[in-house]
Amino acid sequence: MARKFEFISSNERVLSPSALWLLLGVMGILLSVGCQPKKPIEQTKTGERAATTVQAPPLKLVLVEADLLEAELGLRWQTVSDQKLDVLKMTREEFEKLDVNTLDVIIYPANFISTLIERGWIAPLPSPVLNKTGGSTPTLDEAPQGESQRVTGPTWAHRGRSLSQYGGKTMAVPLGAPCWLAIQSGLDIRPLLRLYQAMGSNQNTSTTNSQLWSEFLDQNEASRHSTLVDRTAQIQEHLQRVSLNEKRSLVSRYFWMLSTTEARYRGTFDPYTMQSRLNQPEFSRTARFLQRLAVLEPKTILAEPTVAWESVAQGTASFGIGWPRTDGLQRLDRDTTQLKPTVLPIAWNGADGFLVSLGRRTRQSAHASDLIVWLAGEEQRSAMQALTPLVEPLEIDNDRNVMRDDYREFQTTQRLEAANLSMELTPRFFGSEQFVDLLGDALVDVLRNPDQTESRLAECKKSWDELGATIGKERLRGSLEAASGYSK
Repeated sequence: MARKFEFISSNERVLSPSALWLLLGVMGILLSVGCQPKKPIEQTKTGERAATTVQAPPLKLVLVEADLLEAELGLRWQTVSDQKLDVLKMTREEFEKLDVNTLDVIIYPANFISTLIERGWIAPLPSPVLNKTGGSTPTLDEAPQGESQRVTGPTWAHRGRSLSQYGGKTMAVPLGAPCWLAIQSGLDIRPLLRLYQAMGSNQNTSTTNSQLWSEFLDQNEASRHSTLVDRTAQIQEHLQRVSLNEKRSLVSRYFWMLSTTEARYRGTFDPYTMQSRLNQPEFSRTARFLQRLAVLEPKTILAEPTVAWESVAQGTASFGIGWPRTDGLQRLDRDTTQLKPTVLPIAWNGADGFLVSLGRRTRQSAHASDLIVWLAGEEQRSAMQALTPLVEPLEIDNDRNVMRDDYREFQTTQRLEAANLSMELTPRFFGSEQFVDLLGDALVDVLRNPDQTESRLAECKKSWDELGATIGKERLRGSLEAASGYSK
């Protein structure tokens, strides 16, 4: 039988089991040492590894008709974040032509909200943003154990909360919501105070409204009879060159006056037919009163809101509808020969304040939400308020304007009247800018020639109905219901 032989060369040795284990141990140590990571090249002075950060893409912040906020926000953001801020400034018209789907945060006038929603450019605010900015107050069951409230700051004012909601969803954080109020000096306002009382007691019929407005105008026209001719010439001269913003301010004053009539809860459209109500008696009646008010005080009827207010507060006009400046102005040069101005307790919310919303298609929702929370903070609000009254702090202690008597009275009236303000006359539905501009043209014509009041409003009604048909009745109805708070 053949035998199998195994040969071992002279250079090979057979290892004992103990030697084999020793060799494997040495090899393991060498391998572990060789796999250790290299020491960092850059070290801090203490020998610790230098921190490394990944730079996030810039956040795209769009300012719609809010250019004056750019410099302040850019500088302040740099002090709290390393992430860059890409700020884009544009008008409404430019924004509507924009073809960018990666917007992160948008600041815009509240009456522009319907356009943003219709175009799908903003999203409802996440609950964490609402909780951190004061937009929601969770129940005890929703709050963490041992806590009764998660809201970190003051809750939003009622007028701001109304503007931030659309179709039952909270779509924005309100940065400000100034109401249109009237300030006067040297006029007999007792008829309007009785009108305010009638409004509060549901005794404000069309007859009562007409009588009290007529009484107010008759009395003050009589006391200024000698200057009415000059005042008429002054307003007619101004009407030769009326800017777009002046027309829109005129429309807002018209709506402020309409808010004292039966139109307060009926709105500008019939909810069933979606036909304009501009041909109804309260609209023509109020337009005639507006024309008489323009003659009574031609300096303020077309002026910007702050200009109208400050004209009365400084003693150069007797009646103005608007709101005060918020830049800390002190009136050392006030005409003290006139009576101290007073504020009428009649407020109307025109959706003029700024809102801030989250871009629907943002790719940085967490960072964008952080930016919104930062923008809504009191420190940022106070800084922006110095630039525009369309931003308000939530705490009165953070408002440096309260040292002025008329400003304190303005804010007090807003707080007291906020719960009574409805949104039926507030033009923030889809396409509202076009409707407002058509009405502005009609009201300018009424101021030029009050004899054509009814015919000019009838013509404007026809234009409104044609525009509504172009938009689509169902689309317009849905937007109106969402904007007025009826749609959930």
